[in-house]
This record gives sequence, structure tokens and C-alpha cells, in this order.
Amino acid sequence: MSDGELLKVHMLGEFSLTLGPKTINDQSNRSKKVWTLLEYLIAFRDREISQNDLIDLLWPDGETINPAGTLKTLLHRARAAISELGFCGGKELVVSLRGTYAWNTGVPMEVDADLFDAACRAAGTAEDREEKLDAMFRAVSLYRGDFLPRSAAETWVVPISAYYHAQYLKIVHETLTLLNAENRSDEIISICQKAVVIDPYDESLHQALILALAETGQQQAALQHYEYVTELFFKQFGVTPSPELTSLYREIVRTNNELETDLNVIKQDLAESTRKPGAFFCEYEFFKDIYNLSSRSCARSGQVIQIALITVTGSGGEPLPQKALNQAMDHLNEIVACSLRRGDVFCRYSVPQFLLMLPSSNFEDGDMVLRRILRNYRKKYPKADVALHYKILPLDPEY
Repeated sequence: MSDGELLKVHMLGEFSLTLGPKTINDQSNRSKKVWTLLEYLIAFRDREISQNDLIDLLWPDGETINPAGTLKTLLHRARAAISELGFCGGKELVVSLRGTYAWNTGVPMEVDADLFDAACRAAGTAEDREEKLDAMFRAVSLYRGDFLPRSAAETWVVPISAYYHAQYLKIVHETLTLLNAENRSDEIISICQKAVVIDPYDESLHQALILALAETGQQQAALQHYEYVTELFFKQFGVTPSPELTSLYREIVRTNNELETDLNVIKQDLAESTRKPGAFFCEYEFFKDIYNLSSRSCARSGQVIQIALITVTGSGGEPLPQKALNQAMDHLNEIVACSLRRGDVFCRYSVPQFLLMLPSSNFEDGDMVLRRILRNYRKKYPKADVALHYKILPLDPEY
């Protein structure tokens, strides 16, 4: 190691050590315990760690016959890994002190987790707005993922990871608030696209991303992201979109089109949207609009339209586990689409339910359609341990 060279340690999003052009990381095929040992020594580099503490860390169930000897072998392997960076056998960094082991803090180094922490503190104390934003941007860019993700199940990693994750979400939301006040939508998109990968279940991040996409004229991308989020929350948590998210969706739909004076262009765009085979699947918000339009049409024409609800349960009527329900709903979506006419409309009403609109159908015709759907489902998925229940009612005309 040459004088003045800085050892760079990444612990957010990965574990790696870099010295000049050389890098070692936890993606290599070395023993997981080698990396755990190095991670622990660096994470707690301000203390000397006893041999017994390291043994308890690495073999908590006492699954090794000679723990002291095995630990020495593991330390040798850890030092060998470090030596690839240019250290003399790794002894410069992992040192032994009176029966304890420690990381040599005398070696110049920087740790991304420390830099992230410092940036968060700087953002919290900055009085100047630009200085505050600079610190926030620095913190957001430093957080490339959760703390030691490949060791996330280790009991000592859990609280540290939770701390940094909470700090990251806090700084992201504060940054978005400042950027939103200045209408800096492009920067909001950039931050949110990264943040929703790190924390895909923070709905407010998805809302901020969808809104920013819409504000920059990317309505189609905004609608696609809404559909992605809806499906994600359906499948992971079995919940429907929040009122705030659906309200945002409706607003984007209203402003989706730009000024166009050539009717042929509009006609072609409309034609392209009708080319998909099978029945028309749409979002529930769209379904409500179609329902209201059909209700008015029925009042004038006297046409009869049936509304049907299909509910998926276990074979005994009990709610299905989420994974089984996701699979059943995917299968049912496919069956409904190909069992209905192209002029029919259906949507996902709730986590285990589809809502169907059957134009020009009396009760008997509608019942026959629903029985055909159930029959087609059983024919294609005969081993599915689910029950399909349906109800049919006529649409009420709006006079």
C-alpha cells in the first residue's frame, strides 16, 4: 500500500473494499463466513472484539468442534482476501491484540455508511437552502442499497440496516418536499426511480413518481407505473390502491391527450387501442365511467345489461393464501378475457374479485356466460384447489 492511498469500503447495497484499481467484494466464491468476519470487524472497528465473541458470531449453534482453531483458519483466509488489494498478508488491517481482534483504524479509509450519515447530519443542520439540498443529494447518491444486503438476516445487521434505511427514507422525503416546492420534476423522477427500487412498498414514493412523470408530459409512463404499483400491492399485500392513488390516476387520464387537429391521427390511435383480442380489461376507475355511460344509454334504448361479480376462494369457501390467490386470479383473468366477447368489459374490483359488464344480455344469457367461464377454468386448471362464486344483477338505467 502506497502512502496516501485511501481504502474505500462500501457497505450500502454491497460489501466491497477498493484500493486504487483493485477491488474485492462479497460476490466472489469465498466462504460466507470470511465476509461476515470482515464485515463485523469493519462495522465495529472502534472496539477490540474477543475471540469468544467472534466464535459466537460465526458459529452461534456451536457447530464446529475446534472453534478457536477454525477461527484462526478463517482469519488467515480473511487476511489472504485483503492481501489481494496490496496489503502484506492482510495483517496491516486485521490485527491481534491481547487475545482480541480488531480492524486497524490507523490505515486511511472511508466508509460509505459514515459518509451517508455525515451527509444526513449536514442536511439537518444546514441553514442555506442550496447547501441543504447539496447535502441531501449527496446522501441520496451515497445510499446505493440497504446495509450489507447479503447479510441482512444476521441479527447484528438487522438494527443497523433498519437505522440506515429509515434515515434514507427520511432524507428522500425531505428532498422531494424541497424539489416539489420548486417544481423540479426531472430531479424528483430521478430520485424516485431509485428509491422505489430500494423500498418498493412506500406508496408515497410511487405517488410522487407518477405525479412527476405526468407533470413532465410522460402521461403514458405515469399510467404504466400506476398499473405496476396496483399489481404489486394486489400481489404482495392483497390490498387495493389507496383513494389518493386512484384520484391521481383519474386526474392523469383526464389530461393524457395533447392538442391534435388531425382527426385521422386520433382515429388511428383509437383503432390501435381496440386491436387486442378478447374482452376489454380496464382499471376499475375506467369501468365506473363505462358503467355510467351504459346506464344512460340503457335509459334511452331499453337495452338490458348485466353486471356480474366473480369471487375466488378456497374450495371450502375460505380465503386463499396470497400466493395461491395471485396465481388463481392470473389464471381467471386469462379465462375471462378469452371467454367473453370483444365488446364485453371487465376489471379487477378487489383482491379476489373480477367485475364484468355483459351488454345485450338478459339474466339467462348472463348466467350461461358465467357458467361457461367456470367450465373453461375447470377444464384448463382441473387441479386448482379453488372455488369460483358469481352473482349477476341487471344494470340500473339512469333516467
